[in-house]
Amino acid sequence: MEKPKEQSGSAFRIGEKIRRLRENKGLKQENMARRMGLTTNGYGKIERGESSITLDRLEEIANVLEVSAMDILQMDDHFVYNINTMNQSATNGIVNNYSLTETERETLFSQIASMQKIIEMQNQLIQKLTIHPSTSSG
Repeated sequence: MEKPKEQSGSAFRIGEKIRRLRENKGLKQENMARRMGLTTNGYGKIERGESSITLDRLEEIANVLEVSAMDILQMDDHFVYNINTMNQSATNGIVNNYSLTETERETLFSQIASMQKIIEMQNQLIQKLTIHPSTSSG
């Protein structure tokens, strides 16, 4: 009895990302295969991670899905493709959808407040230096 072929970890992850994007766009594997000149089975192998994917093929898939190849590569469970929210702030349709705990939220707000104070102090220093430049003796 022949063992099933092991799936490459990265190929499977990319295939899963592609599948999620395709489904969120409302496309079927048949649509993708037809647009790319592949058989449905051939395209399905890409999504299942049974077929290696070249950069050219990834770019072709990205074009059909109307995202960039980098969007696919960088996509994780925190990214959600939502065709209903395409606007100026998310021209590729990828929207950050992070769920933060209250503690994480408080930590972020605290860090932002600290950075704002630093920026304010630096702006004051720049203003002082601009108004009263130090003179050097030589």
